[in-house]
Amino acid sequence: MNAFSIISKSGFIGYVLLFLSVVVFTIVIEKILMFRSAKIVSKDGLRTMVVLLSSDKVGDLIEFCKRNRFLLSEIIIESFRNIGEVSRANFLNAFEVIARKRIAELERGMTLLATIATVAPLLGLLGTVLGMVKIFGVIDAGTAGIANPQQLSAGIAEALLTTVFGLVVAVPAYVAYNLLQRKLDKLVLDIEQAGVIIANNLKGFK
Repeated sequence: MNAFSIISKSGFIGYVLLFLSVVVFTIVIEKILMFRSAKIVSKDGLRTMVVLLSSDKVGDLIEFCKRNRFLLSEIIIESFRNIGEVSRANFLNAFEVIARKRIAELERGMTLLATIATVAPLLGLLGTVLGMVKIFGVIDAGTAGIANPQQLSAGIAEALLTTVFGLVVAVPAYVAYNLLQRKLDKLVLDIEQAGVIIANNLKGFK
């Protein structure tokens, strides 16, 4: 018995759960690759950025950021593109807006992952109920004689398999969500700390 035949025995809910498992796998792989490449900034890099900002050397700062492609570098470059008149207040406002935008990009897909982890067991339970309904339907139809064993086995299989599939999807999704959320929280905290350091050392701007 191959995997496709097992899924087919679980009915429509089984295909839905199969689709959700593909979505979970896609989100997890995307987030792993994204978080792996999302290095905020090195300590030396942050120190250099602060020195250039405090000295009002905007051109040198942008060139440094272009040569050192950290996440913080991208935020600073984008901030200067949207700053308008160069001033301390304008830079900090632009930095905050762009930082929130990048954080939102990092968070993309996490809500869906959490939703699937919550919904998958409920879908499994729904499949179980539908399977039980089929079983009772077969039993009722066979009251005048013997219930069809093939129909009974189909209902039992659907009732059991959907429960299993729901848990198989939900448990890895829940574990992955918690691990990825922990990494995301650290990235957000690093961005906020870098922003505070930059804000406290902005002395060159008016």
